[in-house]
Amino acid sequence: MRDKTIVMTVLLLVMIQGSGHTGPRKFPWQRVAGVHPEELKEEFVTSVEQELEKVPCYGSCQESVASCLRRGQGTTAARLARGVLSLMAKGADHQKVLDWVNKRKLMAHPEMDHSFDLQGKPPLGKPQAPVVIVEFTDFKCPFCARLAPLLEKVVKESPGQVRLYMKLFPLKSHPGSVQAAKACVAAGRLGRFWQYCPLLFTRQKDLDNTVMEQLARQVGLDVEAFRAELAKDEVVEQVANEKMEGLRALIRGTPAVFVNGKYFLLEPTEELLRDRIAEELDILHGRD
Repeated sequence: MRDKTIVMTVLLLVMIQGSGHTGPRKFPWQRVAGVHPEELKEEFVTSVEQELEKVPCYGSCQESVASCLRRGQGTTAARLARGVLSLMAKGADHQKVLDWVNKRKLMAHPEMDHSFDLQGKPPLGKPQAPVVIVEFTDFKCPFCARLAPLLEKVVKESPGQVRLYMKLFPLKSHPGSVQAAKACVAAGRLGRFWQYCPLLFTRQKDLDNTVMEQLARQVGLDVEAFRAELAKDEVVEQVANEKMEGLRALIRGTPAVFVNGKYFLLEPTEELLRDRIAEELDILHGRD
């Protein structure tokens, strides 16, 4: 599905005008799943091939992407070839391509990764799943509200492969974000973390104590017990501790996503999230 999405995007942007290339190509596109160069403009495909001769690969093959494709070594070259094709279809120049590839490299093989305290945190997904996504979020952040259901969808559609943890990073610029974070912690302490916390995003515009209590009732919580938890010092301490974790990881805004402790440096679209998960699985199994 991911490969098909990439190809459809490219086809919309680089439609054939006249006849495309009809003879066999020397470039090893057959090793890039989902890409059909014969359906694209000859001039465009040639420019992509020339770019891939210059773009450095990473992972098990350290030559150009084109050279690594010819070798058939690892999965990274094909992954980058698909990405570069899509970027250039959207008008990216050489520098933008290099910047993107460098960020992909740092996302997969950073100089430093991060570890987070997940003790007692309920994951979404199988607890033993090999790919661990940690998201630092703010319930009053509009970008977080858009990402939350996307992350849940990707995790649920990757059974046994991915588990998601939510960390709290309320921002001073968002009034009410600390109280919302406390409400999430309180619901979690009462056993309704994943039932309650995502609902907070759906009421960003009118999220006050009354709404938070309404949502607590909606997920089956006793409101008096919810209020009692909300008033405990341990709740605000947990919010403060999680924000401090984020600051130590050099987070300055939300949402902030980490895949097995590696900072997600690009916009976390569904396509890129799925590709990054697949890449991490390749790394874990020595296939990259």
